[in-house]
This record gives sequence, structure tokens and C-alpha cells, in this order.
Amino acid sequence: MKKRTLVGVDVGTTKVCSVVARMEQEDFRVSGVGVSPSTGLKKGVVVNLTETIESVKRSLDQAEQEAQVGVDSVFVSLGGVHVQGLNRSGKTDIRSKNGEIDKEDISRALADARSIQLPGDYEIIHMLTQGFTVDGQGHTKDPLGLVGRRLSVNLHLVLNAAAALQNVVNAVNKAGVGVKGVVMQQLASAEAVLTDDEKELGVILLDIGGGTTDFAFYRLGSIWESAVLPIGGDLVTKDIAIGLKVTLEEAERLKKDQGTVFPERVDSEAVIEIREIGTGRPRSLLYQDLCRVIQARCREILLEVRKLVDEVPMRREMLTGVVLTGGGALLDGLAEQAEEILEMPARVGYPAPMESEKELAFDPSHATVLGLLRYAVQMHGTGSGNGVGTMSPEPAGARWGGLMNWFFRKIT
Repeated sequence: MKKRTLVGVDVGTTKVCSVVARMEQEDFRVSGVGVSPSTGLKKGVVVNLTETIESVKRSLDQAEQEAQVGVDSVFVSLGGVHVQGLNRSGKTDIRSKNGEIDKEDISRALADARSIQLPGDYEIIHMLTQGFTVDGQGHTKDPLGLVGRRLSVNLHLVLNAAAALQNVVNAVNKAGVGVKGVVMQQLASAEAVLTDDEKELGVILLDIGGGTTDFAFYRLGSIWESAVLPIGGDLVTKDIAIGLKVTLEEAERLKKDQGTVFPERVDSEAVIEIREIGTGRPRSLLYQDLCRVIQARCREILLEVRKLVDEVPMRREMLTGVVLTGGGALLDGLAEQAEEILEMPARVGYPAPMESEKELAFDPSHATVLGLLRYAVQMHGTGSGNGVGTMSPEPAGARWGGLMNWFFRKIT
């Protein structure tokens, strides 16, 4: 197969990360990486277009230089507080004389499930199939050719405010590239850090970013619940800055280099040196004081996650526990604290290694952009599909047609 370039851009609250890869057969090889501080977003929402454009430009320029290629179109991760998940069901009578399910039957069931009055100016960005049943029996991903009288389908629809989505797209467009597709952050990160067995048996994904914590519950290989909490690692940093009276930059350094969520494990007499904000004067304080600030905020974040977990009707099916990823997952002891508060096994999700020509840290902070590439590989050349929403100015009917065409290519 002729080698083709694939580019993912993760536009986050604290950083913009771009990765250039070359498609080879069914996989890809990373050839360029660019990371730039993100200064134009809050909680995943663009609040300063000019700053966001510059952050995307710097990240893409670095990735292009490393890969020694020019980039004209990219896949973009989508997060933020406006992203919402919604479960819907649809059904239809099977019309063929012999009761055999055909493509038209599947199309009608899917159309019935997605027929919803959207709130405000929201639009559907993902239509994720959870499974089909025939005559109320069994569970299948592919009902084509089965025999019955009635076909039902369960979908997980992902919605986003149209304006919030368009602001991200505009920022990337004005940075000089087109947007080939958008992918919800949870979907992208899951491709990087979850195993097929975890998705099948039941698992919680927590992507802890700077401004938000993204939640997804997988079972039977599909997402059944998703949500975005407007809290993330930046709150921990701000608490340290306020509590210890240091700059945000130093607070972030203290969190990453010396922070832990278990102050009781730190020597009670150990001290750390800081510089006061404003005066710059050096000062000593107890190491445990730093850790107590971190512990309190992390506990608050995980208690909010616990509320989401308790609201999931199928909580007993979270058999494999919780996987934490994103930059916030690297905080020492957070996985252990998650086990205690969520009362289930927890691990830190590291992206699966892949072929790379450049030095790339396969740590949780890169999970979204690396998973974005894996997700995009499934869609490459399809235009749109079950997961990647196109940004072309097509009418809704045309976009629905693209989704249906992708679905039938996947099951036939």
C-alpha cells in the first residue's frame, strides 16, 4: 500500500500536541511530534481564538519539521464541558417475506434511534452502536442476514454545542490546515490505553486533563456512558499556588516533581524550599503541607467521579475496574486513592508502544493524540463514520448517508 500521512492534533487546556505518522498497511509509524503550551482554552473550550491558533501553529510546525513533511489536513480530539453522552434505542419491523434482516432494516432501526430533538444548538458528533437484538433475544454487533420479526438497536450518541465545536475547527483551520474529522477524547484515549478484554468485560476510563476529567464506561466492547467533569489537574496546581503562596509555574513543578496524594507516607520532618510569589524570597515549609493540599483536591475530584459511577445502572459490570490516563494520572499515588474511593481495582493507562522514528514518551499525557491516530486509522479513506464526524459543509442527510455507508462497510 502506498504510504500516506496521517496527523492527529490534541487541542487541550494545558497543551496542544501534534503527531505526524505514515500509514503502512493497517498500522502507522510516528515520524514527527510537536508539543506547545495551550493558552487559549479553559476547561476544553476556546476562549481566545488568536492564542489557540498560535498554540496549534507552534505544535504543528514542530511536528512537520521533525517529520519533514507538509501537513494539509488533520484529525482533532474534542473535549470540553459541552460534550454530552446520551443513550437511545430504536426499533423496526423486519419487512422481508422470509424475515431476513437486510441493510434497509438496519438503516430504519438506526434512524429511529437517532431521531431526537436536540437541546439548544447541540449537534450529534458520534453515533456509537452498542448492539442489536432480534425479537428481543441475544446481543449482536452484526444482525445482517439474521431472521426475525423485529429488530432493535441501542446507540450511544455524543453531542456537542455547535459553536464550541466550530471554534475548535476554526482555530485549526486558521492555523493553516483542514479538519478531516473530530473524535471525542474518551474514544481516542481508550484506543491507546484499554485492552479489548477490558472493553468487553466492563471498565471505567478516566482521562484526567488540565481543565476537565473525561469519563467513559465500556462494556461488551462499546461505550455505554460518557460524561465530562469541569475539574482537572489545573485545580490542584491552583490550590498549591494559593495555599503555599507560590507562582502557578512553581506550583505545577512542585506537583509534578514532589507531589503525592498520601502525606502520611512522607517524613513528617521533611521540608521543601519554595520562592514566595511577588517577592521571590526563599522559604521553607513542611513537605507534608504540600501533599495535604494535593490530597484534598484529588479526593474531591474522585468523589465527583464516584457520583458518576454510582449513577451507572450497570455498575456491577465494571468487572476490570478503572483505568486512569491523561497527564493528571501521573500524580504519585492517585491510582491507589482511586481504588480506595471508587472501591474497584485501578491502574494507570500507558499508551501501547508503536513504531516511531522519533523520541516519543509513551506516557499518559500523550494518550489522547496517540489514540486519535489509532482511531483515525480505522476511518482512513472513509470520509466519515461511526465515531469520526466530518466537518465538511454537507447537509444533515448527506452526513447521515456517510455514516450509514461506513457502518455497512464495517459489518459486510
